[in-house]
Amino acid sequence: MTIFLMFLVGGAAGLLGWAIMEPSAPKQISSSEWQQWEVLFSLVTGGTIGAALASLSGWYQGSRAHMLRGLLLGALLGAVGGLLGLSLGGGIAHSMFGPRIFDRPGLSPSVILARTLAFAPFGAMIGLVVGASARSLPRAIQGAIGGLIGGALGGVTFDFLGASFGSAILAMRNESVGEVGQISRAVAMTAIGGFVGLFIGIVERLSRKAWVRLEVGRNEGKEWIVDAPRTFLGRSETAHIPLFGDPNIAPMHACIERRGDSYLLLDAGTPIGIGVNGVRVQQAVLNHGDVIQIGSYNLRFLLKNPRAAAAAPQASAPATPATPTHPTAPTLPTQPAPQSEPTVAIRASTPQALSYVLVAVDGPAAGQRFALSSPEVLAGRESNQISLAGDAAASRRHALFVVGPQGVSVRDLNSTNGTFVNGAPVQEMRLRPGDTIRIGSTTFRLEQGSAV
Repeated sequence: MTIFLMFLVGGAAGLLGWAIMEPSAPKQISSSEWQQWEVLFSLVTGGTIGAALASLSGWYQGSRAHMLRGLLLGALLGAVGGLLGLSLGGGIAHSMFGPRIFDRPGLSPSVILARTLAFAPFGAMIGLVVGASARSLPRAIQGAIGGLIGGALGGVTFDFLGASFGSAILAMRNESVGEVGQISRAVAMTAIGGFVGLFIGIVERLSRKAWVRLEVGRNEGKEWIVDAPRTFLGRSETAHIPLFGDPNIAPMHACIERRGDSYLLLDAGTPIGIGVNGVRVQQAVLNHGDVIQIGSYNLRFLLKNPRAAAAAPQASAPATPATPTHPTAPTLPTQPAPQSEPTVAIRASTPQALSYVLVAVDGPAAGQRFALSSPEVLAGRESNQISLAGDAAASRRHALFVVGPQGVSVRDLNSTNGTFVNGAPVQEMRLRPGDTIRIGSTTFRLEQGSAV
């Protein structure tokens, strides 16, 4: 999310809250209505800032559900934060300078300091709850910092602006004495909203440790921060990283689990599975720059400090045994999303260099890469090598790829819809790099070289 957009939206929301409440402000300084009006003012301005910034965060996350939740939760928490902040700030100012401090005429250092002490907690509490609406402690702290600065800035400038524009405001109303805080309040609320948004954006960018960037799929270039203990990816609007438009992607397709400084990608037992760097996996420890394939989407996993992550001990990886073993890999349960930790250690390994790779260029498996790492590789709906479980046009055992010293050949296994090479039906044929093979509704391209 662009930091400047956060600043603009937050500032505009603060100004909107002021515009809603200002027409009902008491006109006389000594009016008994001020206390009640200030309570409503804090509720409305805090609510508008909270609703705007939290819904913007939800919108950027890519889901109407996230946006609506942000709108409602941000408005509620923002209103509560504004009220608590005003009560706290007013209490501090009155306890230090007396209950009549703001009734003093003219400019004085004590009035300016008292106003700053009153507005700073007001802004900090709004920022705190706006950040908390994202259910993230770091974002709550970021928002509080921004709100504190915005509130302090509004408090410092409040009385200067009142003194500068007071005479003109009274002249417009044909009055010699009256309340002239309209412009000061407008600037203060704009500053609080703008700085809450600005610092949430700045500190979020500086403090993020891991994130993914969409490289292939809708909204290419979009980024999501991976800061939850478990970050879910899928077609559901409630997923942390929603991936829409591909019916082959499950509602909760996979998750990235944070384990100290390491990040583990887990498949949820889906038909089309997941891939890392072109190799289909059930689970994998993610490294900086790894490409995650989910359906037609490619996402690049990025770390702020790759060296620290690489140096971190892999607690989930057992020591390499003297003889090859094949431990059963734990998987996420199928929908709904997982509720418990995997109980079997994860073996993280780097894919070996392979001679031939099949790249799915369209169909349900589009974007995935399958290494031909065995002498015989089966493709079909019931295969655990090239699984086409999500392709209704593929047979259960559709075709067999045979890898030998002379290269790769494909053999149709009496499938219902046949196997096609470069558009022509074949029973068995030797392949060359660049050939296209159609199995069911999925088209593969044979490539020679590394699978990574």
